[in-house]
Formats: sequence, C-alpha cells, structure tokens
Amino acid sequence: MRLAPFLVVLACSIWLGPAPAAAEPRVALVIGNGAYDATLGPLANPARDAALVAASLEQVGFSVRILADADLKGMKRAISEFGQRLLAAGPDATGLFYFAGHGVQIEGVNYLLPLAATIATEADAEMEAVNADWVLKQMEFAGNRVNIVILDACRNNPLSRGLRSVTRGLARMDAPTGSFIAYATAPGEVALDGSDGNSPYSAALAAAIQGPPVPLEEMFRNVRVAVMAATGRRQVPWDSSSLTGAFYFSAAVEAAPAAVPTTVPAAAAEPVAEASDSRGGAVPPAPGSVFRDCDYCPEMVAIAPGGYLMGTAAGAEVRHDDEGPQHAVDIPAPFALSIREVTRNDYAAFVKATGRATRDCWYGDGGNGRMAAEGDFRAPGFDQAGDHPATCVSWEDAVAYAAWLSARSGFAYGLPTEAEWEYAARAGKTSTWPWGDDNPSGGCAFANGLDVSADPAYPGNGASACEDGFVHTAPVGSFAANGFGLHDMLGNVWEWVSDCYRPGYDGAPADGSALADADCENRVARGGSWLENPWDMRLARRYAVPPDGRENIIGFRLARDL
Repeated sequence: MRLAPFLVVLACSIWLGPAPAAAEPRVALVIGNGAYDATLGPLANPARDAALVAASLEQVGFSVRILADADLKGMKRAISEFGQRLLAAGPDATGLFYFAGHGVQIEGVNYLLPLAATIATEADAEMEAVNADWVLKQMEFAGNRVNIVILDACRNNPLSRGLRSVTRGLARMDAPTGSFIAYATAPGEVALDGSDGNSPYSAALAAAIQGPPVPLEEMFRNVRVAVMAATGRRQVPWDSSSLTGAFYFSAAVEAAPAAVPTTVPAAAAEPVAEASDSRGGAVPPAPGSVFRDCDYCPEMVAIAPGGYLMGTAAGAEVRHDDEGPQHAVDIPAPFALSIREVTRNDYAAFVKATGRATRDCWYGDGGNGRMAAEGDFRAPGFDQAGDHPATCVSWEDAVAYAAWLSARSGFAYGLPTEAEWEYAARAGKTSTWPWGDDNPSGGCAFANGLDVSADPAYPGNGASACEDGFVHTAPVGSFAANGFGLHDMLGNVWEWVSDCYRPGYDGAPADGSALADADCENRVARGGSWLENPWDMRLARRYAVPPDGRENIIGFRLARDL
C-alpha cells in the first residue's frame, strides 16, 4: 500500500509568498481566529496572518477557502468540506490546512480553539475544541500526494491557570514517513505574536517563500536563522523531517529574484560564491574582499577581526558622558558590513512584499522637530531618489528588514553590534574624525553633514565651514570610502545598531557582542546625519532612540557573520 506523505508544520503565524503556480492540483483551507472573548483573550494578528496566507497561497497555485473568527460548528464543517475537496482533487493533489489562533496542549494532545470555547476541565476540550489529529485524519483519508498542516497556535496558553494538564506551548506531533514537522518555536515553548501586524515567524517565512526555490528543509533552516535574528534568539524555530523526496512551493528558479530593485551598478550585480576547502566546507571571503550573496542582496565587504579602544578618552576636548569610559574591545571573528546604507528602493521592496506599516515619522530640524503622521520613508519631509538612504525607519523596522532578507536569501543578515560599527567606522583610526583631530570642518569630502549648503535651511546649528553640495540626504556612496571600503559611516543618516542603550560603557561587553537588556527603553544609532554639525558627527558619538521611533535622520546598514 502506498503511504500518503504528510508535511505537518506547527507554526506561530506563517505566510507562503508569491511564486508561479504548480501543475498539480493544490487545495487549501485557511482559518484565522482572533476575536476571542475576555476569558480566552483576544489576539491581534491571526486574521491578518490568515488573509496574507490566503492571498499568498493563491499566488502559488492553491485554490483557497478562508474562514475568519469561526465557532466550533463552522470550523468542523469547513474542515470536513476541505477533506472532500481534497478527495475530489485526486491522488496527485497537494493539500494545505492553516490555522491561526489560540491552541492548547492537554495531556500531549493539541487542540485548536474556536471562538466561544468553554473549557473548564480537561474533558471539555474534546467537545469544545478541534483536535489537531482529526484534521490530519481528514487529509490522510483523501490519500493525496502531499499534505501540509500549519498550526499558528502557540503564542500563549489561555487556559494554563485553570487546568492541571494544560502545558505551555504545543506538543510535538508525530507524522507518517515522508513528513516534515516544523514549529515556530521549540515544542513546549511560546512564540512571539508580533507587534506590527504579523509575527516574526510569519514575516520570515513569507520572505523565504518569495526567495529562490529551495527544498523545504533548507527553506525552514533559512527561516530559523531569520527568526533568531529578529528576536534576539528568544525564539528558535524547530523542525524534524522524514521526507523521502523534495518539496518546493515554487519550481521556477528564474522568477525568484526579479522584483527587488537594487542601487548597485549592473557590473557589480553578479553574486560572488564562497570558495570551498579540501573538505567541501565554505571558505569565508578574505578580509577586504567585496562580495554579494545574491543578485538582490547588498554588496558587502569582509572585515578582519582586531582590537581597538572604543569611546572617547576622559579629558578629551569634546566628549559626552555616554562615550566613556573608553575601553579596549577585541573583535574575535571576521564579519561583513554592507558597503552602503540600505536605500529607499531596497526598503520599498520589503514594504511591498510584507505590507509593513510605515507612517508616523519625526521630522528633525535641529531644534524641537515635529511629528508628521503622514510622514514615512516615501515622504520624509524632503525630496529623495531611490538611491538615497531609507529614512523614517525604526529599529524594529530595520530588524524586520534584516529578517526578511535573511529568509529570502538564505544568509543571516542583521544589524551590526555597536562595537562592530565603531571598529568598522574607525578602520584603524584613533582620531576624532577619520580626517583627523584638529579640523572639524574638513569632512565634506568624506561625509554628508550640516554645512554651508544646508545652513540657510537650518541656521544656527553650527554648520561646517565647508560645502558638500547636499542640503538633505545624498545618494549612497557619494562620498569617499574609509579604510575598510565603507561609504557614509559618518553622515547622511544615523545608523541603527543592535545594542540596547545605556548612558555609558560601564559593564559593556569587551568581545564585540551587543549589549542586551531585558527591558530596553532605547536602542543605539551611530554616525550622525545630514542634519548634524561636526561635533555630533564624531566616530564615538552615540544617539539613543526608542526602538519604535522613526526619524527622517535615521537609517541603517546590514551586517552578517562570516
């Protein structure tokens, strides 16, 4: 007897991104329950996640039925009808079931909760909720080629206080040979729901599906990397596989990279493959070499490890208290930074792919500034072209962009640590500015800051005596690169780093790692911007901003480990 392969995916919010439709029949049922009562607790994102999933599945060739905020009868009827649709589609069909909402584990069994579920005892679950195993049986009975079950139901446990057998997170589910089981987080753990419309897991998986077609196992490995980066390793997706063949959501390789614009010249657009050693392992790029992981990935430069003194020495002529104590830092391993800041075109591709919210930007003017509700990266308060740096981007936005690109490309991008950023910005220099200690107005060849060309628009802010030719942002890479080949490390836009801000370096890591506090009120931006005078565009200058704050003077660049 032929066994029907099962792919069982347990997730906390997922989106299967657009790709050309497959030839075999594809049938899906998508359910999103979020409008629970106060007893269970409402959820913000399931309906939005379900809508994204349904739209995305249609783009990859699925015939989708979507159900929102369903009661028990509605869920069971829809699941039964789903099984009949699969049976009618024939043995070559692929079936996919997606559920977003509350889910609970009771004595090792996973239950999906409809609206208005009343579960006072363990025995009530079979009557008031949907046993996930019943969904599997409906699909198994159809005997079709591939079945995928996605349970976006491990965000929290609404019943854990009242029932002794209710366990944190979801239970591991076993599936027949030829299956793939993936969890948005480890079994028994709880995944993050997200605060901007989708969970970190759904955003990462959406990007991975839109990336180059790869086998399912590789794709979920890419998702794991992206989610870990987006959550500071608080959430680690988990999976196990017993697949006997490859499965792809899309098989059209040529369609994957087409939609993402890049500002890097066409001559530099070819990906640079890593070499292999005699054992077949990847050899990282040599320090100083420029490479690109894919044709829509940023151009990166490899940076060698090393040590330096971070911050500003006590007694320096210009020094803020949070720049000390100056301390030795050792960067123990090579890493890479993007040669240029992330551009407006780059960020627009991410927003288009994910639907991320962008509004509410602070317009800086060197004084009190103002909040513009309509302001965003497309309308930062001044004119920009697509090759200018993206502004009005929060720390949370930047982390989400890195996770999206990581999942899409299969390479682990993120924000540099503060220590890595200053090490790279200095590029061996110990002076106040890359151009020296004694000439604060000597930077117009190296950095886009506040100068005589901008002074009429922003008078009284201490402009440089030189002229760089730009009032606001400049196209990325317009100014001379530093000793590591990096452009705009000072000026143009402040750049987010991964660290939590503390008003000084007491207790700061000495190994180049990020400072991480459980309750992080502010994050760090470095490097100054088009609005800063020379004293605020120093190599050691720091800027503390709330992680959700968007300002038209802040952007970012990407890093990745080698």
